[in-house]
Amino acid sequence: MKKFYSTIQQLDIFGQTIALNINKESNYKTIFGGISSILIIAILIAFFFSNVMDFLNQTEIIFSVERKFSENPDEMILSSQNYMAAFSIEQVAYVINPYFNISIEQRQYIRDIDGKLTKNINYIQLEPCTLSHFDLLLNESDVNFQEQFNQLDLSNWLCLKKDFQFKLSGTYTSQEFNFIKIVVNDCVQRNESETGWNPICASDQVKQKHLQKEGQFKFQIYQVNSVVNPGQPKTYVSSYLDGEMYFTFVPKKMSRQANLFYRKYKFYNDQSLLPLENIHEQEVIVRENADYRDLTEIGRETDDKYAIIYLRRSQFTEIVNRRFTQIGELLSYLGGFLQIMITGLGIFIIYYNKIQMQIDLSNKLYNFKISKGNNITQQSMVKPTQVQNAKLSSLSAADDSQNLNLNESLGEEKYRKNYLKNAIIKQFQQMNKISLSLKLILNQMTFGFLFDNNDSKFLNKAINQVNHDLNIHDILYRIQEIQKLKQVLLRRSQIILFNFTPKPEISLDENYQLPNRMDIEENLSDLVNSNFSDKTDKNLFQDLYHAYLEIKKELEDESMPFCQFSLNAQLALELGMQMQEIFKNQEQIENQERVAFSVILKSVNE
Repeated sequence: MKKFYSTIQQLDIFGQTIALNINKESNYKTIFGGISSILIIAILIAFFFSNVMDFLNQTEIIFSVERKFSENPDEMILSSQNYMAAFSIEQVAYVINPYFNISIEQRQYIRDIDGKLTKNINYIQLEPCTLSHFDLLLNESDVNFQEQFNQLDLSNWLCLKKDFQFKLSGTYTSQEFNFIKIVVNDCVQRNESETGWNPICASDQVKQKHLQKEGQFKFQIYQVNSVVNPGQPKTYVSSYLDGEMYFTFVPKKMSRQANLFYRKYKFYNDQSLLPLENIHEQEVIVRENADYRDLTEIGRETDDKYAIIYLRRSQFTEIVNRRFTQIGELLSYLGGFLQIMITGLGIFIIYYNKIQMQIDLSNKLYNFKISKGNNITQQSMVKPTQVQNAKLSSLSAADDSQNLNLNESLGEEKYRKNYLKNAIIKQFQQMNKISLSLKLILNQMTFGFLFDNNDSKFLNKAINQVNHDLNIHDILYRIQEIQKLKQVLLRRSQIILFNFTPKPEISLDENYQLPNRMDIEENLSDLVNSNFSDKTDKNLFQDLYHAYLEIKKELEDESMPFCQFSLNAQLALELGMQMQEIFKNQEQIENQERVAFSVILKSVNE
């Protein structure tokens, strides 16, 4: 059963990774990293909010355009819903006294299997233009077409009737070929019932006078055309008045022919924001500038048609697939941007945190001997023989001017009471430490080539020492040394009892642990700002001081075994001269207080 449980346990894919921690955290964190994280989060929130709003407002478009060629292009219908054209000869009051007549024919050529061609012709009537002919442009919000209509004097032009319908399809070689033929010829007076427009033709003298002045006649066409911007979210198709089409001619001397081709744009718009299709289809007719073929011929005396324009279906069809950014793409895009931000900026932040962690760890684990000139400051060492065996005599304030005066001010009295804490904290504050600087960062980033000063050398040496101490071989070797130490100091029975001592207990009751220097180093700023009457502070420094007094007392005891005496002397040596001086001064302060108290008590008794 145990083996079965072990097998099931090995299949756990959610196993917790075991790692060391620092400062009671699994990751080393710095203020700079926190501020950088806040800035990155703020940037990401702003970026995410902007993109999410664009996603909800459907402003981001993904589109593709595919051009298809057909030898026999399909049918295209032009009507007032998608097209309008105005025609004129450049002259004064063309609608009233035209120089030439403009006629429009819808032609259909049908070719049977034997190659016989049948031609069907339908004439399309024209009428003077009004503003209502151009409803397509009136609906455009960014164009003031009414003003443009008046400026161009389009009321003196001829327009297609509102119920017109053009059919364009095929080519000349197709089985069915539909196209429009626009012809300019001599003006012939006709009945209004025939044309719907009954002008009075201009005389030959007026036309000759215009020809002598201008040298030619100009046939003009204004068309409602469309511009396609598939990347726009809403108005991806805009209509405008195309006035770039005109043809000059001279009757009997120069004639013009032109083919205008119209392309069909097929839009497939996916309106869905989810991975489910919701496609709406739309067709738009567009005449591009490249879809134009022009031919100029020398006129003949037998000519009765001076300009011929053909409107034809282009053999090209544009297929436009449009869709909005979908939720999956948005999440992928935001995730990619998040990863880039974290990776791009995180490289520097991680490198900074790494250097800061190395400095912090080095300062906590090691002391540094800072060089002064060419000399190195050495710590004063205390030898066991230097430990005084005689008891410290009590000195009164009047006998020694260097000692503290019992009649000092209240501020100094408070200082005497806090001397032990302040002196120990001051010693920790004066310890030589490596501090992070720009030079140190540049030194690490340039692999030691720039600013190779003492801090850089100390840091590199400390890092090497930390790496050595964290080496698994070194750790295991030290564990073996501890085991050897147990065997040297303890007998077999003692080792057995040692191995069966209880594990440390954790309870909900407050328990005070033995103080150590890490309690001061890690909470140095809190200790500086805290009140001395705080129980934790008092226990921390008083326990340290009482431990010193106990060791000192044992050193003064002549009956103490030599082994214990040597151990205490070595502890005093390792403690350092500065800490010993602090404890001596604290002991002197307490002795002075006892002397003062005894003097006061004696005076009261007398």
